[in-house]
Amino acid sequence: MKNNFLNDTMNKDYLLKTFDRDVIFSATDLQGKIVYASEAFCRISKYSKEELLGKNHNILRHKDMPKELFADLWATLKAGKEWYGEIKNRAKDGSFYWVYAHIGPYTNERGEVVGYHALRENITDKKALQELQKNMENMNEYLKEEVHRRIKDIVALNKDIRETQKEIIFTMGTIGESRSKETGNHVRRVAEYSRLLAEYSGMDKFHAQMLKEASPMHDIGKVGIPDAILNKPARHTAQETEIMKTHTTLGYDMLRHSDKELLQIAATIAYEHHEKYDGSGYPRGLAGEEISIYARITAVADVFDALGSERVYKKAWKDEDIVAMFQEEKGRHFDPLLVDIFLNNIADFKKIRDRYCDVACS
Repeated sequence: MKNNFLNDTMNKDYLLKTFDRDVIFSATDLQGKIVYASEAFCRISKYSKEELLGKNHNILRHKDMPKELFADLWATLKAGKEWYGEIKNRAKDGSFYWVYAHIGPYTNERGEVVGYHALRENITDKKALQELQKNMENMNEYLKEEVHRRIKDIVALNKDIRETQKEIIFTMGTIGESRSKETGNHVRRVAEYSRLLAEYSGMDKFHAQMLKEASPMHDIGKVGIPDAILNKPARHTAQETEIMKTHTTLGYDMLRHSDKELLQIAATIAYEHHEKYDGSGYPRGLAGEEISIYARITAVADVFDALGSERVYKKAWKDEDIVAMFQEEKGRHFDPLLVDIFLNNIADFKKIRDRYCDVACS
C-alpha cells in the first residue's frame, strides 16, 4: 500500500510538472491580476513568472484587439459564464502571438467565485496561414480583373455561349504567352498537338476536343509574373526561378473556382504541366499517373513546339535533336507511352507545325 501511495504521489507530481510545462494556463483574481502563470504561458509571452505575478492581464493586450471584445469577455465572466475566443497578444519583446482562449470563473470551497482561469491553444501558425490565404485571394482577384480587362471586347461579342467560352479561353492563353514574347501560333499549335496526341492515345473525341480548348491556358499564370523576371534576357537567379515557378499555382488559383468542366481541365493543366513523370517536377512533385493525363499530354505538346520554334533568344532545334531529347527524357520528364505514340506519329505533328508556322519560319 505504501509503495502504491508513493507511486501515486510521484504520478501526480509528474502530471503537474507536465501540465505546467506544456499547457498555456493562467489564473487571476477577480480584478484580473495574475496569481498563477504556467511555464508554457511564460514561454509564449516571453515574461518570467516574477514579471507576470501581480500584474493585470492588460500587460499582454495587443493594440489590434478591439475594446469591444474585452467588454464582451468581462460581461460573460461577470455573468458566471465561460468565454471562448481568439485573442492576439503582445509578447514582452514586442512580437505577437495568437491564442484560442477558454476563460472561466473558479470558486473556493464555499462555492464563491474568487477568480478566473484561462486555458489557451497557440494558433499563431494557423492565423498566419489564414492571412497568407487572404493575400493570395486578393492577388487572384487582381489577376482576374486584369485578365477580364483584356478580354472584355471578346466577351461583348454576341455569340453562342459555348463558342464565346472557347474564344475567351484561347485569348486568355495568348495573353499569358504574349507577355513572355511567344506568338499566338504557339498557343494554336500546342492546342492542335494536344488534341491529336490525345486521340492517338485513345482518349474519346469529346475530351480530346476539351483538351484542345483548355491547353492554351497552360501558361495563363504568367500574367502574374513581373516583366523584369518573365522577359529577362539573362539566366534567372535562384530566387527569380522560384518566382517563375509560381505561374503554375497562380494559373490554377485563377481557374479552379469555376464549376465548368472545361475550366477545371484548364486549371489542372496550368497546375501540373511542369510536373515530371519521375517526380522531379514542380509545384508538387507528382509522379507517373498522379499527374493528370491532360497535363502529361500538354507537356509533350508544349516542349515539342518550344524546341522546334525559333525565338529572338534561340534557334529552332533540328528535328533529329528533338527526337533524341524525347527518347532521352522518356520515363523521366515525359510519360513513356505518350512519347512512343508521339514519335511513332511525328510526321502528323510536323504537318500541324507547318500549317500554323510563324511568320519567321515562312
